Amino acid sequence: MESNKLTQKSRLQQIITGTQFWTLFEIQLECLTRFSSHDSETALSARWREFPLSNRVKRIRAGTCNTYEYRLVGPI
Repeated sequence: MESNKLTQKSRLQQIITGTQFWTLFEIQLECLTRFSSHDSETALSARWREFPLSNRVKRIRAGTCNTYEYRLVGPI
């Protein structure tokens, strides 16, 4: 599927669904690499909050004080 046909929420879902955790900065870089799309961390965070609570996993990255990392689990 072409990146210009994907919504920002769809791009986010494709990147963070699975077992790997991602910081907002890492998600932003992956959007640029994979989809040639410049999505801001603020916008990605807003799209994250649109997913059901039951699918969202958020934690503080080990070795940091307040760097959060995110992933989606289960069917959405």
